[in-house]
Amino acid sequence: MNDVMPPDLAAAAALEPDWLRWWFRALIASNLFAIFFILQRCDGRLRVRKESLAILVSFVAVGVMMNWMYGKVGYVRLLGLPHLIFWTPIYFWILGKFRHDAYSGPFKYYAFLYLVIVGTSLVIDTSDLIRYLLGDHQPLHLN
Repeated sequence: MNDVMPPDLAAAAALEPDWLRWWFRALIASNLFAIFFILQRCDGRLRVRKESLAILVSFVAVGVMMNWMYGKVGYVRLLGLPHLIFWTPIYFWILGKFRHDAYSGPFKYYAFLYLVIVGTSLVIDTSDLIRYLLGDHQPLHLN
């Protein structure tokens, strides 16, 4: 890893321009807001909403894997790979249910917001992964 690399992923992300740090916050919020929808009333009983649980578990898995990868490869475009691995299946599961009008109330609006923000991230991550595979291994903070 490069000597000028920040000590951890959070420190590297903190060096990004304001607009990108706001994007990171939007990504984090779009995942963490799932906590507000973890319980749903169904047949008069409270039950765990599987979609919210999946979003939260995948968010934690992404964080763990990205931090581990940062320690191995640094701040490079490959860091989007955990998003693709963990978020893509959940994204398409929620998208399919959303398209079939399976959601209602506030969760429907949250699901839409999640699909827009995470979908945008997945497009960017796919582009970054392709660029990395084509040889762009330059640390992101040096671009």
